[in-house]
Amino acid sequence: MKISIIGSNGFLSTAIGKYANASGWRVDCYGLDAPTGHQFDNFYKINLMTGAIDCEKLLASDMVVYASGAGIQSNLKEGADLVYGLNVSAPIMICNKLKELNFQGVFVTFGSVFEVGETVAKSPFSEDVVLNSTCRAPSEYVVSKRVFSRFVSSYEHEFTHWHFVIPTIYGEGENPKRLIPYVVNAIRLNGELHFTSGDQVRQYIYVGEVPVLLEMALKKDLKSGVYNIEGSETLTVREIVQKVFDSFDRRIPKDCFGSAERSDVGMKYLALDGTKLRNTIGFTASTKIADVIARY
Repeated sequence: MKISIIGSNGFLSTAIGKYANASGWRVDCYGLDAPTGHQFDNFYKINLMTGAIDCEKLLASDMVVYASGAGIQSNLKEGADLVYGLNVSAPIMICNKLKELNFQGVFVTFGSVFEVGETVAKSPFSEDVVLNSTCRAPSEYVVSKRVFSRFVSSYEHEFTHWHFVIPTIYGEGENPKRLIPYVVNAIRLNGELHFTSGDQVRQYIYVGEVPVLLEMALKKDLKSGVYNIEGSETLTVREIVQKVFDSFDRRIPKDCFGSAERSDVGMKYLALDGTKLRNTIGFTASTKIADVIARY
């Protein structure tokens, strides 16, 4: 088994690389810098904004995973050119090149529950809802992910292409400014905490379950298509914070909610319906947030 991972040091790409190492797969990586979180057989330095991947090298891979991207972390202030370049232009170029070269493996890309935008719905979204949403898009990231998902659902190709729409991923090693590590670090350092109202509902999946899904899909010969990955827990931000404090046997400080603003507060409910994937290959996420807090 040989896997190529495009995006060398991201949170998701690192989790996939570690899983590949543990499974004894051969690993090729493409990115700005060599991976630091997992081992690899070959590393190809590439800036997707200024150069194109030599897709002929990908033809020897059983699976090619596009795990590069930009815009999910609003605090990084990434420009629109970078967001659209990595989330739309680069993966479309690879899709078309693999088609031209008669690729025989599996190409994997990722969408996001954020593509739905500022909806008033309060029930898990199907793949059709994600792909057809016209709700307000509050960021370039949301728009870019919509554009690519709709491309994937429309273009014709002979090779297998799985496009997995994911909820919020979490786990040890994630950006320290994201919710769970932000709370964990504040508790450990007795730092101040500032949150929005905390009423937004988000669905969560442990990052380590994604590569498990990839292997399961490969073994069960999953057909091309757009598939939602349903997380194991759907909770408000307040409930997430409470779970972290409970794991430390601490009490949440008063007045920390409502003291911060975020661009995603208009997206009150973001959760995916994973029925299609569950019925097709039997995948069900099982890891809970409380199971992994100690790993942070």
